[in-house]
Amino acid sequence: MAHKIPWHIFVKCFHNQASKEEIAELKEWLDEDSDNISFLEEIHNIYTVSTVLPPVLAPNMKKAWETINKKTQQKNSTWQTIQKTIKPIAAIAAVLIIFFLGLKVINAPSESSISTQYAEVFTQPGEKTSVKLPDGTTVWLNSSSSLKYSFAFNHKEREVELTGEAYFQVAKNKSKRFRVKSGALYVDVYGTSFDVKNYPDINQQEITVAEGIVGISDHTKEFRKITKGEKAMLDKQSGVINFTTDDPELVSAWKNNELVFKDTPIKDVIKALESWYGVNIKYEKQMMNKHSYSFKIKTESFKEVMDMMKIMTPFEYKINGKDVELKYK
Repeated sequence: MAHKIPWHIFVKCFHNQASKEEIAELKEWLDEDSDNISFLEEIHNIYTVSTVLPPVLAPNMKKAWETINKKTQQKNSTWQTIQKTIKPIAAIAAVLIIFFLGLKVINAPSESSISTQYAEVFTQPGEKTSVKLPDGTTVWLNSSSSLKYSFAFNHKEREVELTGEAYFQVAKNKSKRFRVKSGALYVDVYGTSFDVKNYPDINQQEITVAEGIVGISDHTKEFRKITKGEKAMLDKQSGVINFTTDDPELVSAWKNNELVFKDTPIKDVIKALESWYGVNIKYEKQMMNKHSYSFKIKTESFKEVMDMMKIMTPFEYKINGKDVELKYK
């Protein structure tokens, strides 16, 4: 990796303001180390599969895309000059600016080593996305979730940090363990598929295996390995972890744009609906532990779901924007 990443030049190129000297500096940086090209390729890979913006960096995307299209269509743009000067592979650098719009750089841009820099992919309430990591692993990210990993991912190790829920389809590599850190637990695999659910406002953390074998541990020891159809459940308050079975297809139905409930308590249904539709639901305490539901959502509107639940439970609801209130009749 180069001694210093020329972030300022990437920005200038995007705005069609780079000088000939800066273009030459960029070419020199790309030629310094083959890792630099790999670095750009990984950034390009991140961008092509991630379109979700963190709130802090969210600009006017319609205007941004219009600007991008306008710049790429200019016949004598600075970037076209770069392409002719440093060959097509360098064109990947243009995506770095879009990267700044779509992902949050955790460390300062002037940091010289990519091993201390991180990318973080976000989803907002009611949104889902997928990302393909540099090792070929595909991650589906559920609503209100984030996935964080180092730019050095897959160089020596494969480790990500998750908040919220994600489904992992891990690329096989027996020489490099894939590790998910989520809350107090670590999930270790070498190539398999599994779902991890760990929302900060929910007391229970869950890991469900769809294929292969998964090791469950904390920072001191491994509890046990679980296989297809098995689930690990951690009570965050007591620290007790239990193991049971579940249908992995039902657990991860959300990644196929389906939400499935099977004799699910109302409090869990409410949490899922809040995340799925991006709403805030208040309900009477008397409803707690009294009602369970079994149904599937795919294309139904929130109002259609409320009307369906009303048939099963004698309540009425009021919708005021994103705020919803449930009361017994």
